Amino acid sequence: MTNKKYYFSGWEFDCHQDTIKHCDQLKIKKLEPQLSALLCLLIENKDRILSKLQLSEALWPNTVVEENSLYQILTKLRKNLNDPPKQSSIIKTFPKKGYQFIAKLEEKDNSAKVNKNELRKNIRSSKTTIWLVVLFVTFSAIAYFSTKQTQPSKINYVSSEITTELGLESWPAPHPSNGSFAFVKDEYQLLQIDNSDNTAMLVTSKDRLFYPVWSNDGEQIAFWQFDGNSCQLSILDISNKQQLSSPKKSCDYLERIVWINKGQLIVLFRHQGDYSPYQYDIASETFTKIPLLLNENEHLKTVVKAWQNDIYYVAIDNEYNSRLINSNGNTLMQWPHPVKFAAFDLQNQRLIINDKSKHLGLKSVDIDGSSQQITQTARGIFSSIATGPNGAIYATAENWQVNIRDKDNLPIFSSTSLDYLPVSNALGETAFMSRRGGFCQIYLYQNEKVLQLSYFDNYDTVKFIQWSPDLQLILTNRDNSAYIYNRQGLAYSFLLKTDNLPISFGWLTDNKIYSYDGSFLRYYNINGEKVAEFKVVADFLYYQPEQQTWWLFKGDTLYSANSELLNIEHIEANTSLSKEQRGNVSDTRVIENQLYWKSRYQNQDHIWQYSIETSKVELLKTGRFIWNYDVNAKHEITTAVKENIEGNIYLFTKE
Repeated sequence: MTNKKYYFSGWEFDCHQDTIKHCDQLKIKKLEPQLSALLCLLIENKDRILSKLQLSEALWPNTVVEENSLYQILTKLRKNLNDPPKQSSIIKTFPKKGYQFIAKLEEKDNSAKVNKNELRKNIRSSKTTIWLVVLFVTFSAIAYFSTKQTQPSKINYVSSEITTELGLESWPAPHPSNGSFAFVKDEYQLLQIDNSDNTAMLVTSKDRLFYPVWSNDGEQIAFWQFDGNSCQLSILDISNKQQLSSPKKSCDYLERIVWINKGQLIVLFRHQGDYSPYQYDIASETFTKIPLLLNENEHLKTVVKAWQNDIYYVAIDNEYNSRLINSNGNTLMQWPHPVKFAAFDLQNQRLIINDKSKHLGLKSVDIDGSSQQITQTARGIFSSIATGPNGAIYATAENWQVNIRDKDNLPIFSSTSLDYLPVSNALGETAFMSRRGGFCQIYLYQNEKVLQLSYFDNYDTVKFIQWSPDLQLILTNRDNSAYIYNRQGLAYSFLLKTDNLPISFGWLTDNKIYSYDGSFLRYYNINGEKVAEFKVVADFLYYQPEQQTWWLFKGDTLYSANSELLNIEHIEANTSLSKEQRGNVSDTRVIENQLYWKSRYQNQDHIWQYSIETSKVELLKTGRFIWNYDVNAKHEITTAVKENIEGNIYLFTKE
């Protein structure tokens, strides 16, 4: 890829940033990496026709992809450029030959110069216009100088890649005074690089490491250690290499660490799905929960020390609006998009957060709420940020894929996007969810073609996909709503009557579904009418419509009950489960007389098979980053695996 910007047909295209902008609009549009790569290929080969084979080999080298993949991204690109194929002025199709970029490439838009010349002509021809211009300039100058002192100056940043090794370098932690920075390498090593690019090993751990941060004086560095079920705060004293560790806390994920002073820190970790803030006292080794006031339907996301060294929290509601609040719950500012991470630029007194894309761009926010776009990723996503004492911004940009692979470990659809939650039927069709365009969308793979069934531009998450018993419909959720598709698109949708997101979700019959939120099991008709509700205590539920059998994971036991109407008093114990077998159960399904499910324990994913006839549990597959799986009628396993993980740390400094 070149860094050059191209101008054509009123468009500005930045190859490096994967962005397009039309001269009639101020909004910059982020392209998917594959769309940007295709457009760049066509432009840089504008003097010739590129065949389908040439484009496919360039876009997906050494990769097996479906025949429809090129057509899909070409169609998307044309939509983004408003270039319909039958009246194309940018990308022309040559039947049986290929495609060619036909728009005229231009120099940078000089319309401003033309407009100024036109203005001079009008001024010479009209005394009235002269006076209007004078008045306009006068009042504009007054307005400018009266507000100049309150407007923050724009900062232009230049970026450089400061870690370049293979693997994942993440969680940057700039030192407060000596110009070095620490970071986590491949999740289990904490390293430090000094001003002379010398690297020193600080910590090697058997547990995953997260969120290193230096103390205010730079003599200690705190970080999380996480074994998949519990977290431990560790503090390393650099001078004497002594490491202190807190008592372990039960948690399922971690968040930011903030130093208050030499002896106290504020930490966030997630337990049973919710983040909570704690103050940790080093001397007494105690965590004290902070009574933070949140609005109804809000959850805590992160914490940051910002203006006047005060502590602020980011809260996100169910509609994905974000608030920056202080310890008393008072709102300092708010945004109509989810803020996933935050850091504070002490030198320029600005908050650094993600933009509305969640992970693709960074922006700075002044105390008065005014914001400035800093950058957008050319590839991958931003996963963590930090700021140095001189206003520099450190950001981790990660690249990875989630590929659906068959029993022979070969990609089924492609190996170029984020595809998961596969579920196949007896006809050989597979429904799945993908984040190819940045949002959760439902796709159907049939007759060796991929069809897109949903078109959303919101942040709602899909966690469940299931075929109806008669194979006519596909059931999914989007957060706490039900969406039901046929093979042409959306057929039904309705809001679930629940206070929490579903943890179990599926079909009862061809026209009834169920949803379980951890407290209540509810039955619905497919038109959204609630027909039943039960109080149920279980870790996970699954209903097998063909045999009218419920399967319940509860504690260390697998139970079952034969009846569509679940009666807890009539459940029967089937087998005992180990910690590995019962941890974070998901993706349960029954094929003939075999029950399958996925579990996660101590950073490992496991796929299990339980024989209903013999009560024997067998481990089929284990590994890290097995996001989902599927089982066909032949009991062959298909997995959706996160792979090709690569991440580097970028430094953004003033020009």
